[in-house]
Order: sequence, then C-alpha cells, then structure tokens
Amino acid sequence: MHEIQLIEKFLRDNAGYVREKYLRRDTVTVTSKGDPSDLLTEVDLTVQKRFVEAARAAFPSDMVVGEEGALARIPENPDIRAWVIDPIDGTYNFVRGMNPVFGISVAFVEGGLARAAGIIFPLSGDLFLAERGGGSFRNGQRLRVSEVQHLAEACVEIDFSTAEDRKTFLARSLGVMRGAGQIRCIGAAVGGICQVATGDADGYLHMTLYPWDYAAAQLVAEEAGAVATRLDGSPLRVFDGKEGVLVTNGAIHDAVLGLILP
Repeated sequence: MHEIQLIEKFLRDNAGYVREKYLRRDTVTVTSKGDPSDLLTEVDLTVQKRFVEAARAAFPSDMVVGEEGALARIPENPDIRAWVIDPIDGTYNFVRGMNPVFGISVAFVEGGLARAAGIIFPLSGDLFLAERGGGSFRNGQRLRVSEVQHLAEACVEIDFSTAEDRKTFLARSLGVMRGAGQIRCIGAAVGGICQVATGDADGYLHMTLYPWDYAAAQLVAEEAGAVATRLDGSPLRVFDGKEGVLVTNGAIHDAVLGLILP
C-alpha cells in the first residue's frame, strides 16, 4: 500500500463516524486541556486510536505523531519517517456551531517535509489530497491559488486561537489587520489553509500552530502554488520546533511578512 492510499482510505472510512457524532454532539463527552477553550472529545481520541492502528498495521516501523496524549511530541530526529494526525482540527467548532468548519487531517512526513497528505471535512464531504510534486486536488479537481496581487484586495484568514496567541498577534501584526482587504477567522487551521489552496482566500496567518495543525494542509496549499514560511520568512518545516505560520498565494507573501513585527 502506498502512503497516499492509506491516507485516502482512512479519511473516507472515518468521515461518516465523525459526521454522525457531530449530529448527536449533545451526547459526546467533552473535556478541556490546558486552556479552557482547548477542547477534547471522545471523537478525537477514537479517530486518533483508529489511525494509529491503521498506520502501524501498514507501516509498523514508522513513528506516529498526533495531537492527543502521548503522541503529541516532536521527534528527536526531524528527518524520520512519521505520520502526523489531527483527528479533529477545529474541535471547538465541532462542539459549538450550526455550520462549523472542522476536518480530519493526516500527513506522511519524511525528511522534515510532508510527502503525502489528506484532509476531509466530514460535513461537506470535501476530500483534499496531495502528493509532493504531484499536485493537490479537492474531490479530484486540481487546485490553484488565487491571482490576487495586492494586500489591499486580499482576503486573509487570521486564526486568533487562544488568548495568548491574540496578545502576540496584536503586538506583532496589527499592520496586517489594517492593510488586508478582508479579514476572516473560521477557527480551524485546515480550513483556513485549504482556502488558500482553493483560491477562496489569499493568505493564512497564525502566531503558533503545532505540526498536526498544518502538516497536511501545508502540502495541499504548496502543491496548489502557495508559499509557506515561518513569520521571519524562513522555510516551514514540520518538525523544526519553531512557531508562527504564514501561507499565501505567493503574490502577497512579502507584503504580509513586511508588516509582521519581530
């Protein structure tokens, strides 16, 4: 089995389970992690457990990195073969909201870069798949970023996340708020970054993010022509241990970087 085949099969097999749990979310067990708004549900744990079982059955020597529990760690060797899963990116949206955005995100990483990736949005059924050098697709249709050239015309997705992230953003990036044509915040990294890939947004900015938040979506966006870096303009690597993520259509990238204070 090729890596992309495992990703696609797993996402298709588990989207229905997540969708059904969302429709009956008043019966779902919900707790919080370190931050009161950082929620954890039984669905996150179940999907992650299922993926660990699937990955270890197909690729027993590979490492699995995930958002929940003991899997939430950075490998000592950043070049290792690893699978990175976010069982529900946008858990807060899953728990609260009439029309929320949340997705299951899986990436296969080697040499510090995602080589194959997939994201499925259980409510819409939209399936995003990408392989490095092979393009990215939504439901089989090739993706391309927008051709918007100027920040004043651009739609920038800004994820304000936790209170601490908002403090950092306000200290460093008010210029982006003032300069962008439109600002959005849907509260799920996979949704925001995939919108850059589809051309529905022109940029995505977050002050932190962990590998499971962006690994798959980064590859989807880059294979659609996006540029992804850290906030100082350095390359965005999955296990580099740094913070801050900027993904754009390329044309507005330098303009946004120029407005982010050190």
